[in-house]
Amino acid sequence: MSPLVHIVRHGQALHNVDRGYPHRDPPLTDAGHEATRRIKISAVPDLIVISPMTRTIQTAMNAFPSIASAPNETEVQIWPDLREAHDADCNKGISRAAISAKFPHLNFSECPEEWDHPPHTIEGATIRAETIRRRLKELSKEYNNIVLITHRGFIAYLVKGDRYDVCESRSYRFGTNEDAETEALRFGVNVDTKARQDFGPTVLVPYTPQGSSNDTPN
Repeated sequence: MSPLVHIVRHGQALHNVDRGYPHRDPPLTDAGHEATRRIKISAVPDLIVISPMTRTIQTAMNAFPSIASAPNETEVQIWPDLREAHDADCNKGISRAAISAKFPHLNFSECPEEWDHPPHTIEGATIRAETIRRRLKELSKEYNNIVLITHRGFIAYLVKGDRYDVCESRSYRFGTNEDAETEALRFGVNVDTKARQDFGPTVLVPYTPQGSSNDTPN
């Protein structure tokens, strides 16, 4: 079977229930912890890639308990480029030292010493999404089932389709060269910005185990 990417949105966090939440890096709520323990994907992951935020890491550890302590049974990578695509304080992380202290068994070497990423722009998030898709495609030469745990706003730049709910997961295959030249697959509307967007040239196409009949444009 072709390699798959399983995209997961984190569970309910404090800022999801308190819209005025004033602090950086909110953790999951009690309900969020409970719900993320019920996340299931259609295959056993051989690589889990996570945004460097407390809520995404907690989601990963609840959904895949084998990575909750060292040594990890499944490879885990932390990618700063998976951060959210909004500049609210709740979407800003903490320093590398602080997040490493909270989760000492994980490797945060790709993260900057301080959370000093440039302000969000649509152009920047679009470029960042293609960087992620290209990196995933390269890793798919080695890994067959990659789980990616990130945020609703950034998912809207990664793939076409309806908004993700908390804890929601969907699976994707890598588009062929022909898919990348198919306008209906490559181009569409960003569900958050409502603007037309290029979701390529590296394209992720919805996948279902029943076959390719559901790999249709949104």
